[in-house]
Amino acid sequence: MMMKKYSLLLALSVLVASVYAVPEYEAKKKKMGEGKFEGAISYLAIGGDMVYALEAGGKVHAFSAKSGSRKSQFETGMENTQAIAVNAKGEIFVFSTTTKQEQRTHGSRKYTVDVPQGVACKVFDKKGKELRTLTFDALKSAKAAKFVGDRLVVADIGERKLVFLDPETGKQTAEVKAGLRLCCGIFDFCAGPDDTVAVANLGAFKVQQYTLDGKPGKAFGKRGKAFDEFQGCCNPVSVGYLPDGRIVTVEKSPTRIKIYDADGKNAAQIDGVEELVQGCSHIPVAIDSEGNVFLAASRKGYIVKCIPKS
Repeated sequence: MMMKKYSLLLALSVLVASVYAVPEYEAKKKKMGEGKFEGAISYLAIGGDMVYALEAGGKVHAFSAKSGSRKSQFETGMENTQAIAVNAKGEIFVFSTTTKQEQRTHGSRKYTVDVPQGVACKVFDKKGKELRTLTFDALKSAKAAKFVGDRLVVADIGERKLVFLDPETGKQTAEVKAGLRLCCGIFDFCAGPDDTVAVANLGAFKVQQYTLDGKPGKAFGKRGKAFDEFQGCCNPVSVGYLPDGRIVTVEKSPTRIKIYDADGKNAAQIDGVEELVQGCSHIPVAIDSEGNVFLAASRKGYIVKCIPKS
């Protein structure tokens, strides 16, 4: 009888461990860039050993991924900048969305909205010198951007679609629109394994992979209160891949940063991450080649670095 009870307890402990995996990461207490930002942080990008943080007003800050200290900053001369990406050459692409105000009516209430009209992009070197200007006819807005394989991929929240572009010509090569359930003005994705992208499909409570041809691949996640599920009105707001293939998901309200295995199972929460945003707000994430995770507290004006536990 005692042997049967011991076997049952052992089985239960294994099951619990598989669901609530031991966290292997922790947040550093020192906040990167605290007191350095003038406006909200709209996006993060990794370029070599640097973390680039973009302000909505057009300023770019470059931080050492290792030390966390700010090494440089420069003004882009752009407005409404919500996306930044760095290519293999280390060139920095900053995207600006132009908008037009339109009057809307809902019942007896009248209000004004900013409607996306198009995207401009400036390319800079590491020192902030402007190299060239690009336009993308296929885009109405740029909420997020990444280089994936030989493609530039942009999240166009104005058209509610993910757009794959030739970075040399600016021409669209594919798109994803069906199946995307966006809300709260949030639309983010990351580069996945084998030249894929993974979308934080927050309205569907899923992480969804796509090929560079726009074809759907693996997906995981569902809405719920369980630890390995996604909480709230819509989550995750961001997603990223660690160098070993594990998946980082970012949830808001409350903030919860989890690491899943490559199959979207065995979730573990990163220790020590405080509440980064209030309500339905985006939390930009970037991951370097060493597996360090950087999270932007957009309106609080700092970046949290999460590192593997020693």
